[in-house]
Amino acid sequence: MKKLLLGSTALLVTGLAANSAYAADGIKLGLGGFFKTSVDVNIDDNGQNDLGNNRDSSMVSSDAEIYFIGKTTLDNGLTVGTRVELEGEQKTDQIDAAWVYFNGGFGSLNIGSLKSALAQYCITPVGGSANFGAFSQTSINNNAFVSTKAASATVCEGVDTENNTNGNTSNGKAQKVVYLTPSFGGFQLALSWTPNDNHETGNGHVTMNADTKGNQKQILDAYAMFNHDFGGFKMQWGGGGSWALDTNGIGVQKKEFYQTGLNLTFGQFSIGGAFEYMKHLEGGQSATNQRNNNGDMWVAGGGMAYKIDAFTIGAQYSYSSIQDIGGTQGNNRRIHQVELTGQYAMGPGINLDAGIGYAHADGDQTDKANGGYDSFNIGLGTSFTF
Repeated sequence: MKKLLLGSTALLVTGLAANSAYAADGIKLGLGGFFKTSVDVNIDDNGQNDLGNNRDSSMVSSDAEIYFIGKTTLDNGLTVGTRVELEGEQKTDQIDAAWVYFNGGFGSLNIGSLKSALAQYCITPVGGSANFGAFSQTSINNNAFVSTKAASATVCEGVDTENNTNGNTSNGKAQKVVYLTPSFGGFQLALSWTPNDNHETGNGHVTMNADTKGNQKQILDAYAMFNHDFGGFKMQWGGGGSWALDTNGIGVQKKEFYQTGLNLTFGQFSIGGAFEYMKHLEGGQSATNQRNNNGDMWVAGGGMAYKIDAFTIGAQYSYSSIQDIGGTQGNNRRIHQVELTGQYAMGPGINLDAGIGYAHADGDQTDKANGGYDSFNIGLGTSFTF
């Protein structure tokens, strides 16, 4: 009987091993990435106390990353992989993002340092190019957002943001879990959970991470999307939010962000718009350690684009309202931006682009006293993907 049981067990183990989800090949490493450059000239108000004071009127900028991508498909159809993003310039945050993923009929599960659900899948207006636009393109060639926590007129920002309360940075890519459902008739839902907005790297399994006071914690994102081709036109819509459930800091408000965007395409012509409301973006810990409800920001705008063979002509407009800059009540600013863009596809993954724009900012305190701010800018750029 004992021999029979041992033999049966051996057969069972052998059968399970034969049916296990082994990959025909192990994970193989590949490369990818992008390289964007631009030459920018900005003519603006740069006198004493102006937003452009003591700032250059021209610059050459670049943004580049190299992706190390490894993946394989197991015998059961599950795709397993990893991705590491290396910055193309010398930075303190040299590894921009790194995560593993599992893709299958259940959707996609991603674990590591990467963008949150809202920031990764949000819909932004058409009309901008790789380098230029009135929203959050690579090249921000005016000074309208000086001294604010917003780098630009963003409509694609989660609470896991670049500038947290303590001035630490995670580039919006703190350690998190992101899940994307399969598409159901064009509908998809993305969810993410971020324990702490300042923890881009783990603690090496030595101890749990330090409990930093004042950071945004337990951040949840939910973002819904709908993409469909109706024959006569294509529709792309998205909407959702990002919420911090804790801050663990006296006087530090929990941030709440809400976003929606819609793009419609009719043949070669596209039009779209987006809106984002960021509650407590500028708010922070007050001198008296009392909670305040200040520091909200909202951005709205739209764009259009028309494609003619290898050329694409576009236009964008954005309006930003920032309240209580730096946590100072009544220190508000309103920003208008208009940008005309042009793109030319030289070849697969090789593009030239250009932009010409105008920005105006005015406010209720310092900006008003200085007569507002005006900027005229022009830029030429390249965008390569590989």
